[in-house]
Amino acid sequence: MDESKRVKDIMLPLSDYAVVSETATLEDALLALEQSQAKLEAGRHPHRAVLVRDGSGTIIGKLGHLAFLKALIPDPEDWRDDEVLTRAGVSDDMLAASAVNLSFFSAEAFDAGRRAHYVRVADVSVPAETAIDEDASLMDAAQAFIERQTLSLLVCRRGTSEATVGILRLSDLFDELVRQIKNQGADPRNGA
Repeated sequence: MDESKRVKDIMLPLSDYAVVSETATLEDALLALEQSQAKLEAGRHPHRAVLVRDGSGTIIGKLGHLAFLKALIPDPEDWRDDEVLTRAGVSDDMLAASAVNLSFFSAEAFDAGRRAHYVRVADVSVPAETAIDEDASLMDAAQAFIERQTLSLLVCRRGTSEATVGILRLSDLFDELVRQIKNQGADPRNGA
């Protein structure tokens, strides 16, 4: 990997990413995601998450596609209390049948749009804890992705109370790696 390139050279600045307040709703987050996608430069991968900022401006969480789905589509198992039903004498067969009936009912009656309007991102986001310094090498970034098994890293600037200045996505690092491999192969000094 090109050792002269740094994380800050390929990261997305926070201003180019979807960021919402911790008091925002899922609907607000979806709109922010859509707006930030529209501003992406050609050739960049679409965003797969929204960052969540607290009242002091610190990035505290992340809400990815899977978290959106979990928040918008409740688990029917959460709607019933098997322990109470068992104490009331309801058989296992009846519990299983009621689960099937409840899933049919919930699929028809559930309104994800209404839920998106009132669920707050702070209640469903995951903590944003994985970060890397903006001056780290791309090799360090690759190692961080491998060790942490994540799709993105917050990018921090030292000397500013480690303020978040951007996000490095695995897709951007991978694209840069591919670009470097292609350029290396086209270089006549490499015997190609």
